[in-house]
Amino acid sequence: MTTAAAANIYFTATGEQSGLPVVYRSMHSVPAGVSESDYPNLINIYWGFDVNENNGMPNETANNRQIEFEDAISPLDKKEVSFLMLVATGSGRKEWVWYVKDVDSWMSQLNSLLAGHEVYPIEIEISQDPDWSTYHNFLAGVDGT
Repeated sequence: MTTAAAANIYFTATGEQSGLPVVYRSMHSVPAGVSESDYPNLINIYWGFDVNENNGMPNETANNRQIEFEDAISPLDKKEVSFLMLVATGSGRKEWVWYVKDVDSWMSQLNSLLAGHEVYPIEIEISQDPDWSTYHNFLAGVDGT
């Protein structure tokens, strides 16, 4: 379990996109004592797979590689660096949603953590989200949180 998750356990939720199931794993809330504006950078990591197979979910091989990838980069989930706030799986993709203090430092650490790994089929998108609106909008749309 990551440092952030130890103090703020994840919950899971299910939904649909384009008629296909999606499973979400999200932190219950912003970690205690964290000022969102200190982590203004939103980094989305996308891993696509065939939406027409396995009801839009990853097959066993892809799932195992995704677990390996997430385990490898889990040291990034700590107060000094960034927080993994949301993971969505289904409808032909897995997406990790990170809030990051310093993008250059984060990318450098990501590359170091993945050195020696086989290349993963990921895309990384970086944007500004100082109010954490992506995360808060997700939470607002989940029943029972």
